[in-house]
Amino acid sequence: MPRMKSSPEHGNILSIDLASRKYTDNGIAFLEYGQLQPQYPKPSDFGLSGKPMVQDFAHALNQFCETEKVSVLLLDGPQGWKSPKTNIEHMRFCERVLNTPGKTGPIGYVKPKTFLRYIAFSINLFHILRVDYKWNLLTQDWNEHKQERWIVESLPSSAWLTLGLQSLPSKTKTTPRQLSKWRKELTIATDYEIPNKVTHDELQATVVLPAGQAIAEGNPDRIVLSGMDPIITRRGDVLEGWIVNPKMPEV
Repeated sequence: MPRMKSSPEHGNILSIDLASRKYTDNGIAFLEYGQLQPQYPKPSDFGLSGKPMVQDFAHALNQFCETEKVSVLLLDGPQGWKSPKTNIEHMRFCERVLNTPGKTGPIGYVKPKTFLRYIAFSINLFHILRVDYKWNLLTQDWNEHKQERWIVESLPSSAWLTLGLQSLPSKTKTTPRQLSKWRKELTIATDYEIPNKVTHDELQATVVLPAGQAIAEGNPDRIVLSGMDPIITRRGDVLEGWIVNPKMPEV
């Protein structure tokens, strides 16, 4: 694939609107730090096709991030399971706060059950990137740590809201005219130069990019954290964690 621009001063940002059934369903948005023109590589540009395999996906993402000097990788999916020590039933604390459609329960349990494939895929992807490729899960004191590579859980449906916009309807319910409307509104809110032919998945990956920018520049005032610090068990499983959303600057 063509080499993309890289900032010599700050890490760049890569956002994935995650899908577990087909690589082509993954929306990918890449942003050079300090720029306003997101780029939209396809899974095929990563050498990925067919049914997603978590090891291959992790390897391809890490390779891209190393080549393009990405310091913040945003994934739209759970990073861990529910902790048995919280008093919230059936879900993680961050999911309760943001009322996510999928609920990640104790290890191996999700609601609704149809989400199990996607949730397990996401958690395994986070695990491999953290353990095999040494990415760091975001913690509350993240801005006190310099020169880290952060892997961050995002939630596009809530990112629209924290940017002061209505959430984009689901892909099956979004007409081309609606997609154009939401693209224009996101362009106004972020000043991003978003191409007319952006897909639904790519637009969902784009809306969380401002949170990645804030993390890359070490600015905690431009993000909203929901949840609690991730807990790593003796077995190496991750429990809980933060979902990060962009925050508009105060006028």
